[in-house]
Amino acid sequence: MKHLQKRSQNNLNLAYDQRLALLRSLSRALVENKTIKTTHSKAKTFRPFFEGRIMTRAIKSLLATEPGEKLHHIRMIRRYLAADMIKPVLAIAEKLKERPGGYLRIVKAGKRRGDNTETAYIFILDQQ
Repeated sequence: MKHLQKRSQNNLNLAYDQRLALLRSLSRALVENKTIKTTHSKAKTFRPFFEGRIMTRAIKSLLATEPGEKLHHIRMIRRYLAADMIKPVLAIAEKLKERPGGYLRIVKAGKRRGDNTETAYIFILDQQ
């Protein structure tokens, strides 16, 4: 019997591997462009993925005291991003390492013309 459980994220009606591929491609686009436009539901699903699994690990790698600990966090980031994206993520983390959390901002952008879906902009907050 399938019991109702509290789900912590929206699965976007995608299988796990498809959802992970979508979140990885959104992460890559965000790191490269600093701002992306997507649907509001994807943005809400993307925020914990990027902030928790990527940015938090990048900041922990910058603050690590032991060399093995730094390498561990970089390898954990590498699980979700390609190797050529590690340096840009660490550069962003360098700017945001004093910030206690909330590295992304999601701003609603109105409805899409074709299917009337709510869209949103996601951008990285710059700490300068």
